Amino acid sequence: MIDVEDYIKKQIAAFQANELLEKREHRPGRGEEGSLSYGPYLLISREKGAGGNSVAQLVGRRLGWQVFDDKIVDEIAQKAHVNRQLIESLDERDQATIRGIIGQLLDRRELGTSGYLVYLKQVVLTLGHQGDVIIVGHAAEYILPGQFGLNVRVIAPIEERARRIADKARLSLDAARGEVERTDRERLRGVRRNFGGQNVADPLSHDLTINTSAIHLEAAAEIVITALQQKLGVKIKESGHFEK
Repeated sequence: MIDVEDYIKKQIAAFQANELLEKREHRPGRGEEGSLSYGPYLLISREKGAGGNSVAQLVGRRLGWQVFDDKIVDEIAQKAHVNRQLIESLDERDQATIRGIIGQLLDRRELGTSGYLVYLKQVVLTLGHQGDVIIVGHAAEYILPGQFGLNVRVIAPIEERARRIADKARLSLDAARGEVERTDRERLRGVRRNFGGQNVADPLSHDLTINTSAIHLEAAAEIVITALQQKLGVKIKESGHFEK
């Protein structure tokens, strides 16, 4: 289990260190939109059982970036004191800018009724502003500007994904397939409902789509890193290949 408060403290410390470094050297992949700086970041959208979280962890180890998967982001959004700790790591101007962006992203009818959605977008925007992060899920590609990150979709045939879930969770193949189909439907519906009818399964919504039935996870992570280098000029902090 990850201690989310400790995880946030590490992220804040990394951001503050990067802020000091940027006074001497520009961070590759970082830029401004409006009055807020963003990036660099990796945004991973995935089908259930396709291995998106594993790819994220492999890339994070190579780059030295923290990975914020759906469970961690959920916990930050739901715990007021943790959310506040993350947001208050920014200066007042940037906090105000993020509040303004959220007001533009949300339908006015949602502002009073969807506190979780407000906190979720606040967390994603703050992490995107801090940069050097990997965000898995939560439709982050529809919240953050695309030019300062790489947007990756990780997929696999449903039969392969059902087998993986069955093995991992010790389910029957039929039960695993049902779980995969249910989760995929919920994710598609959630994005359509909360992000103006966007279709997360549309390949044109992503910079890169990887089928992990044809490419093993270590190779998929190498492809993602190469794409980050090509698009954003991201530097690898450690040389060498993944350990088997």
